[in-house]
Amino acid sequence: MGFDSATAIVHALTPARSVAIRPNLRRAAMIGNFPPRKCGIATFTRDSFESLRSAMPRTAWSLIAMEDRSGGHVYPKPVTHVVPQDDIEAYERVADDLNLSGVETVFVQHEFGIYGGESGSHLLVLLRRLRMPVIVTLHTVLEKPNAIQKKVLDEIISIASAVIVMSEMGADILDRVHGAGPKKVHVIPHGAPERPFASTELFKAPLGLAGHKVIMTFGLLSPNKGIETIIRGLPSVLARHPDAVYLIAGATHPHLVANQGEAYRESLIELARSLGVVEHLRFVNRFLGDEELVDLLQAADLYVTPYLTEAQITSGTLAYAIALGKPVVSTPYWHAKEALADGVGVLCAFNDTRAFAREITSLLSDPAKREAMARRAYKAGEPSRWRKVADSTVDLALACRSTHEIRKEEAFRNLARPKLDGVMRMSDDCGIYQHSRFGAPDRRHGYCTDDTARALSLMARLASEGVMEAPALKLANSYAAFLNHAWSPETGRFRNFMSFDRRWLDEGGSDDCCARALESLCLVAKDWPQGDLRDWATHLAREAMQHVSEWSSLRSQALIIKACIAGEGTVIAEDEVRRHVYDSGVLLMEALRRGRADGHNWFESCFAYDNARLPEALILAGERLQDPDMLSMGLETLELVMKLQTTKQGWFAPVATSCFDTNGADHAHFDQQPIEALATVDACFAAWRATGDTHHCHKARLAFEWFGGHNVHGLALARPEDGICHDALTVAGVNGNHGAESILSYHLAAASIREFLIRQPAGAT
Repeated sequence: MGFDSATAIVHALTPARSVAIRPNLRRAAMIGNFPPRKCGIATFTRDSFESLRSAMPRTAWSLIAMEDRSGGHVYPKPVTHVVPQDDIEAYERVADDLNLSGVETVFVQHEFGIYGGESGSHLLVLLRRLRMPVIVTLHTVLEKPNAIQKKVLDEIISIASAVIVMSEMGADILDRVHGAGPKKVHVIPHGAPERPFASTELFKAPLGLAGHKVIMTFGLLSPNKGIETIIRGLPSVLARHPDAVYLIAGATHPHLVANQGEAYRESLIELARSLGVVEHLRFVNRFLGDEELVDLLQAADLYVTPYLTEAQITSGTLAYAIALGKPVVSTPYWHAKEALADGVGVLCAFNDTRAFAREITSLLSDPAKREAMARRAYKAGEPSRWRKVADSTVDLALACRSTHEIRKEEAFRNLARPKLDGVMRMSDDCGIYQHSRFGAPDRRHGYCTDDTARALSLMARLASEGVMEAPALKLANSYAAFLNHAWSPETGRFRNFMSFDRRWLDEGGSDDCCARALESLCLVAKDWPQGDLRDWATHLAREAMQHVSEWSSLRSQALIIKACIAGEGTVIAEDEVRRHVYDSGVLLMEALRRGRADGHNWFESCFAYDNARLPEALILAGERLQDPDMLSMGLETLELVMKLQTTKQGWFAPVATSCFDTNGADHAHFDQQPIEALATVDACFAAWRATGDTHHCHKARLAFEWFGGHNVHGLALARPEDGICHDALTVAGVNGNHGAESILSYHLAAASIREFLIRQPAGAT
C-alpha cells in the first residue's frame, strides 16, 4: 500500500492554521505510557502531550513514561523519566523531582494496569508527595469495582484537583460509585485527529482499495473486539455487495502475543476460510503510525465496533472514526450509546450477526444515507479534535492552578485555627495528662509540670488574642493551680512529675522544667486581663525569678531569656531584664564557642531536642541588647539547623529524636516530633522580627505546614477540626498516639502563625 500519495492529498486539503498564544503554565508534567510501547494509553499520552505542547508553546515539560515488566524500550527525547511500574522508590524519586523542578500541574493518564501494586496502588505513592495540582484522566471507569480498585480510585479522586472522563456515563458512574460530583469531574472527549471531510475515493486508490466498499475495524487485536460477529455476517453482505472488503487494522495485543502468539488472528482467518470469505479480509498486522492509520480510516466507507460487552467507557477508535466523519455500526457499549445518538451511527445488539449484516448492507446500498450520516458524524466529532481537547484541558489546568493556590491558603489558615477539643480531652481538674493511647488519656503516666506550663502558656496566648471563652478560662485555672502546687519555696524549684493519684514523684524538676514554668507565668502576667489569675502569676513569677541563677542548662538559659522579655514591666524591671538576658546570652555564646573549638558548629556535641530554641534565644537577646554578635550567631545557627532540617526535596524534616552529625552527613530522619516544628516556627519568626527578612517567614511556614502533611510521608499529624496532633512521624507513618506535648506544640505553633498573619508584611506568605 502506498501511503505517501494519500498523505499528500491530505496536506493539500488541510488549510493552514495559526496557533494562538494562550495563557501558559510555566512548567507542566505528564505521566502515562509512551511510545515505543504499543498500546492505546501510550498513543493517547503522546497525542495529549503534543496537543498540550502546541496549545502552550512556552511551557517546559517533564514527561514520565511508565515501563512495563518486559522493559527494554528506548524512549524518545521528550521523555524525561522512565519509571519501572513495580519500583516504588522510582515513584518517590519522580515526585521529588517534580516538586523540585517547579512543575505547576501534573497530568496523569490512569489505567489500573499500567501502575504497579494491587490495582495500581503504587501511583498513590507518587501522588501523595506532589505539592501541585494533579489532573487525572481516567481511561477506565468501573461500575462495579472490587474493594481494592474502589479504595485506590477513591484516594486518587481525593488527591486530584480535577478528574477528566471522556463520556457522561463515566461522570455518572463516578458520582454514583465514588461520590465524585461535578465540581471534581469534567467531561472532555477522547482526542482525535483533525482532517478535512473528504471523499473516500481520494484515499482508496493509493492504498490499493480502489473499486471496493471498505468496512473497517482498527485497534490492538484481541477477542473482546468481537471481530467474529462481522466475519460471520460477511456472506450476507457480499450477496448484495460482492466488492466489499473487511479491513482489520492493527497488531495483535502484545500481552496476547506473549501468551498465545498469533493464534487468535489465525482463528479469524480460519473462520473466514470456512465461510468462503477469506479473500474479502484485509489484515494490516502492525502497530500503525498516525498518518497511516488516518489514511486508512479516510478510505473506509463504514466503521464497525462489534465489541462484546457494554462495560467500555471510552473507545479511542470510535472517537477517531466519528471525528473523521465515518458512518459507524456498533454494539451498544457505554461510549457508543452516548456517541452515536442523534443519527450519528447505528447500534446493533451484542453478538447479533444478522443485525450487523443488515445494517451494513443497508448503508452500503444507500450512498445518500451514508453521506448524511458521515456528515453528522464529522460535525459531532468537532469537540473531540485534539485542538479542542487541548483548549478545554488547558482551561481546566489554569482554573485548577488558581483554585489550588486559594485552597492551599485556606488549608494553611484553617490549620492555624485548631479547636480546643484535643486539649480539653487530655485535661482534667488537676492538669493535663502527659500521654495518651491513641485518643484516650493514659492515666498511668500521670501529669507533668513541663506540659502543664505549655498548656498555661497557650491559655495566655489565647487571652492575648481576646479568646476568653468559658472552657479556656476553666482550663487556665486548672493549669494555674497545678503550677502553684508544683512550686516548692524550700527548694526554689518546680516539681515536675505527678502520678494520677496526686503524688509528687520528685522533689524538684529539671532546669528546663523550672524555666518553662517561669516563662508561662510571665506570659500570663503579660497577656492575661486584670484580675486574680494575673496577680497570682505575677507574684509567683517574681518569687521564681530569684532562683534563675541556679538553673544552668542551655535550654533553661534560652527560656529565661524569653521569660524575662515577656515579663518586662510586670514581673521584672528593665535593668534586671538586661542583666538576666545578658548573662544567659553570654552562657549560650560560650557554649557555641566551645562547640566550634571542639569541631562542632553547634552549642552541644550533637543535636538533642527543642533545638531551634537556642538560636531563637540568641536572636532575641541580640535584638533586646542591641548586640550584633549575639544576633549574628543566632541567625547563623538558625540557618544551620534549618539547612539540616530541610530535605533536598524542600520538605521540613525536624531533627529526629536520635542525635545526628552537625556537619551535613547523612542522618536519621525519624522519629520527627512536633516540639521541633514548634521551636523552628518560633525561631524563624524571631529572626524575621529582628531582621525584617521575609525569607524567615517562608521558613516558618514550611515548618508549620509539616503538621498538615507537607513532610516526607505526605501525612498530616494535626487535625484542626478537633485540635489533636500525633506524637511523631515515624518510618512507618504517623504515631497513633497524641499526647500533651504534641498537641500543645501544634497549638502554640498555630498561635505564632496567627500572630504572624495579623502582622505579616507584603509578600511574606
